[in-house]
Amino acid sequence: MQRRFFIQLSAYTAAALAFPFTNGCAAKPMDAEAQPLFFSHLVDAKTITEAGKAYRTANPKEDDKNALKTLLLTTNGLSPSSDDKAIRTMLDSSVNNDFKTGKVTTVNGWVLSLTEARQCALFSTLQS
Repeated sequence: MQRRFFIQLSAYTAAALAFPFTNGCAAKPMDAEAQPLFFSHLVDAKTITEAGKAYRTANPKEDDKNALKTLLLTTNGLSPSSDDKAIRTMLDSSVNNDFKTGKVTTVNGWVLSLTEARQCALFSTLQS
């Protein structure tokens, strides 16, 4: 192989790896209300999904993506058009308040606030 051809091939390969050209390489966007931030620092996505499925099984009235979004947002005085930062801030506050007021549930052995459990449930609906 000639040196010039090898250098060109190497440069094209590096460019192809550095700049994905298809949307298939991009991460799937996730709603801010579907991200249980504190719980996600403790466990992986698989555990969050399993907890969400277990919560949805135990609470069939909340086994709907739209119902979960409504419960998470309107209970906290937010609308779906709120920005992600406001949603995360309000949900973090809601998680803290749930623990302070005893609004907790046990899901797959994890003690979660009601807000976190609903976030896990929403996360699991978006993953399937």
